[in-house]
Amino acid sequence: MMNNLSDRLETIEEEIKKIKFIAEELADIPFGSIDQSSRKRMHALARTAAAAFVTCEIGLNYDQAKYYFKRHRTSFYHYNKKHLSYMENPKIYPEYYEFYTTLRDLYMNNDESLFKSKRTYDFYQEIEKAQQQQKAIERRLKKLNEEAKLLGLWRKF
Repeated sequence: MMNNLSDRLETIEEEIKKIKFIAEELADIPFGSIDQSSRKRMHALARTAAAAFVTCEIGLNYDQAKYYFKRHRTSFYHYNKKHLSYMENPKIYPEYYEFYTTLRDLYMNNDESLFKSKRTYDFYQEIEKAQQQQKAIERRLKKLNEEAKLLGLWRKF
């Protein structure tokens, strides 16, 4: 069961990589640039759009997004604030508006995209939650085994 869960979580990571790949391709920047700390205009544009897409459209929370984008959680507050202002008034930053809508359309119109449906994403969220619960149970069992050893009641459970 553990392999099945980890395979599904790897699927989530692969989908996030697809989104970042599409953004890097659109921005014509080297692959992997979104995860770097470059402040160049096109890098920041691609990073902001991809991060806003996974948090606003797909529904990843900031703690999950920070793992996939290798950024601090607070960066996503900034990305979403900028995203909302740029999308509400496209005249502020028309390149962003065009970039984001193109990114969204390319991902959502791809037949192989898993997160086109909110239901699919919710399913993967449930799997991730179950895996976290399983890890917590394993840690608790390990701690109980250590306490049993100290009390002389050791038995491998």
